[in-house]
Amino acid sequence: MFRISFNPAFVFKFVLMMNSLQIKLNKGQLDELKNEPASLLSFLNVMFEPLSANYEQLKHALEREFRPEGSPEVTRLNFDRIKFDQNTGQGSFRIVLDVNYSFGCEDVVTYKKDQTSEWTFLVDHTLLIVSFYSSPFIDSRSTADEF
Repeated sequence: MFRISFNPAFVFKFVLMMNSLQIKLNKGQLDELKNEPASLLSFLNVMFEPLSANYEQLKHALEREFRPEGSPEVTRLNFDRIKFDQNTGQGSFRIVLDVNYSFGCEDVVTYKKDQTSEWTFLVDHTLLIVSFYSSPFIDSRSTADEF
């Protein structure tokens, strides 16, 4: 028999590194969520409508993710590579975003276009809640798969 052990401190650190959001759904939103590209994109665009509270939460999470490179401000974001399995309620997507970095001490602004962030989500059909999670591998990001 195999015995698996883990360090609770590591799990706690792992969870803290990830950004997560929980959003309450209504029955209509849940019914519209289908495993079709147009439906999935529409679902995310409605969930994160620009200037809404959900959009601002996502934008803030992305700015935390990109903070190691300066003081970021997300200026544009789009969803792509959207996948969803209705049976398990699990899905994933990539966010393609533009970021302005401000460096206050030097009074410099750097603009980076088409940065990416990977996210997963889980729909709880009983509680009508969707939970979004950023990649736990933020610190080891690479653009190697984009070429």
